Formats: sequence, structure tokens, C-alpha cells
Amino acid sequence: MSSTALTEPLLPGFKTNHLGLLAGEGQFPILMARAAKSRGLRVSAVGLKGLTSEDLERHVSSISWVDFGEFDNVIEALKGAGVEQAIMAGRVDHSSIFQISRLDARGMRLVAKLVNKKADSVLGVVADELACENIELLDTTALLKNFMPEPGLLTPDVVPSNVMLEGIQYGIEHAKYIAAKDIGQSVVVKEGVVVGLEGLEGTDRLIDRSADLAGEGVILAKVAKPSQDLRFDVPVIGLTTIRHLVAAKAAALGFPGGEVLFFDQEEAIALAQENSLCIYAV
Repeated sequence: MSSTALTEPLLPGFKTNHLGLLAGEGQFPILMARAAKSRGLRVSAVGLKGLTSEDLERHVSSISWVDFGEFDNVIEALKGAGVEQAIMAGRVDHSSIFQISRLDARGMRLVAKLVNKKADSVLGVVADELACENIELLDTTALLKNFMPEPGLLTPDVVPSNVMLEGIQYGIEHAKYIAAKDIGQSVVVKEGVVVGLEGLEGTDRLIDRSADLAGEGVILAKVAKPSQDLRFDVPVIGLTTIRHLVAAKAAALGFPGGEVLFFDQEEAIALAQENSLCIYAV
């Protein structure tokens, strides 16, 4: 990579070629690091011990490992690396906020500021704390727009029936309702009945629970919140989601085009088609 690529402006909103990465679990942080590197960005990551994949080390310039709840160490790692801007990527179990005993003094102060313990409230307070330390939290999708499918059928070999399309639309309408109430972003439906709503457990457990209740043929709908803060909590689907839907013998997955990050698309779509699972972006 040429030195010119490292010094030229890369994307609107980026101040330097150096990016901090607050990494949770899964492949999302690795994909983020790869995307950043491909655009000439140097990445300094902070990973959570026992949660963030150790494979992330191979894709970043440097990484600091902290225990969950060590907010002071997170800030020190980012400032020590000279980071001015950072991105969050990867899931952290939302129920972790109830593990008060694991929080350091800064973490306890942040919890004291919360009006509630919803994910957006927690992450908003974290973003404000970073800003106080002169670290700007960027839009999570800034480097990943190509992972957000536009409207259309993603599984050409599995064409949805009119009844299935009605089910997808029905699920999306209800998912939008609970998303607006900041309850969750996913709903499972079947034959005009809402089978399950997403809560703290996350999408994969929702799928499993719904399959136990309603059997095969369920439809998963996933949406973004009406006032989605793109610095965090962007809806994500990927290969793991498809595997859970296949195991549940689900009929379809529906989501609004241009609003959801879809990782491992090629492999996920191939698996879906092999198992007659329709994937449709409305």
C-alpha cells in the first residue's frame, strides 16, 4: 500500500487514517477490520477477553484485551493508541448490564446516569463518555454499505408465494411496532399469528424458541428502529442466523432493503436455497 493511500482523505467524516475498533463477539469485528484495512485505515482494537475472537489480532495493527466492565481500561487503551475516532462492531449480550459486580468505578458511574437499562440507553451513555475523552464514535455502517442488500429476492431458486409475501409483510409490520417501542427488532410469525417477539435473548434464541412453539414453516422478520442510532445496535444477520432458521425448518426471512447488515451472504444464501428458505428484502 502506498504512503499516498494512507494520507489522502478516505471517507467523509474520517479525520485521520487511524481508527479505533471496540470489538464484541462474532465475525462482525473481523469484517469491520478488513473493510477498514482495505480503505487504508490503520486499526487499533480493544477486545473483550473470552468474548471477542482471538483471530481479530491477525486483522488489526494492534489490540488490547480487557475484561467486561473495565471501562477505564477501554478508554486508556484507545487514548494510549492515539485514537480520535472509533467504531463499535460485534455483539455484547444485552443482559450483561445486569452484571453490576463486574463493573469498575467508571462503569458504575455510567450505570448511575442511566434512565433505564435498554441497549440504546446503555450504548448512548458509553458514546457520551467516549466523547468526553475526545473520542468520536462513528456510524457502524460507514465502511460496510455493500453488506446492506437493496430490495429484492436474494434466493432466486426459492421464489416466495403470495401467502409467504403476506406473511413477511405482516411480520415486518409487527417488528416495526416493537422496534419503535425499543423492545426488540425481530418477530417470528406463522399463518397470521405472532409466534415470538425478540427480547434480551437475541434473534437466534428467538428462532429456536419459536420453532419449539409453532413447528416448521415460521417466518422471521427483522427491522431497524425508526430512529436507529447508526453508531451502534444496527440490525445484523449472517450465516449463524440462517443456520438457526434452517434447523427450525423456517419458511422465510424478510427485512427492509438497505437497512440491515447481511454478512457471509454467498454462503448464507447457498445454505438457504439448499433448504428451501426464502430470503426477501422488501
